[in-house]
Amino acid sequence: MKRAIFCLFTISLLVVLHLTSAHASEPERQEPAGTGVAATVNGVPLPEKLLAAEINKQLQKYARYGMRQATPELTATLRQQALDRLIDQELLRQASIVKVIPDAEEQARRKLAAMQAGFRSPEQFDHYLASRDLTPAKLIDTYRSQLQMDAYQASLGLADVEPTEEQIAAYYERARENFKREESVKARHILIVVPPDASQEVKEQARRQADELLGQLVQDIHQFPRLAASFSGCARSKNQSGDLGYIRRGFMPPEFDAVAFALSPGEMSGIVASKYGYHIIQVVDKRPAGYAPLAEVHDFISKYLQGDMVAKKKASHVEELRKQAAIKVMLN
Repeated sequence: MKRAIFCLFTISLLVVLHLTSAHASEPERQEPAGTGVAATVNGVPLPEKLLAAEINKQLQKYARYGMRQATPELTATLRQQALDRLIDQELLRQASIVKVIPDAEEQARRKLAAMQAGFRSPEQFDHYLASRDLTPAKLIDTYRSQLQMDAYQASLGLADVEPTEEQIAAYYERARENFKREESVKARHILIVVPPDASQEVKEQARRQADELLGQLVQDIHQFPRLAASFSGCARSKNQSGDLGYIRRGFMPPEFDAVAFALSPGEMSGIVASKYGYHIIQVVDKRPAGYAPLAEVHDFISKYLQGDMVAKKKASHVEELRKQAAIKVMLN
């Protein structure tokens, strides 16, 4: 499924990049005016600093995936894409002004109050605003504008786009390889941690504790979640009552895998020693290698297709707005 999600994300990203760059009319370009304006849309300026912030946001995403320095070509591409997005947003904002939201001011102020309540103190909130060159009034304007944008896009039918069952099934068949998966087990465990440099006495004490817990579970296996939450030393699963979710071979130590993948659903292991300490394992479910059934990935595909359909419909509408707009780009 991780590979499926990555593949679908890549597909959707390519679609969005294509839609945002393939516009019906090329904006009129002028020499830089040195005014700090990247472009104007029907006379409304788009500040260069806003464009720079958008570019920086995208560069940070690349940096998180290990890119140390962007090439000039990539930077130029990101700049064009960011500028297109800002122009599209401004076109939609201007078009949405016709939408009247009777209680927009009240809704915007409630949202501002909710945001402010999330900070530990008024001073922290003020610092947050100052660091982003914001004021309460600017935020209220932004919230009010967003309400109008939401209402406008809803009027275009962008709020209730739903793929049909036939479209979902067809996509599943086309992208079937993306839903191929390895054998996995849904397991929970209790880990009694033994440090690598533990003395023999500490190891024996840990083993005795594991034996005691196993004895309780043999009497009543339904205690597993409670005992895992109370005694397990596994940081990942302790707060989930020992639940590891579905895991593939190699996720856990080989000693763990050898036992877990041999158990049937509902069965529990004895004491399993690994480099981390002593495990008690219960297998809840097993998935054989193969393809995830449509029922299992139905909602995921539905959301993906919904986003894709909305993006295409929105892009088509923006192209029409561009044809009627006066757009001047002030950068080379």
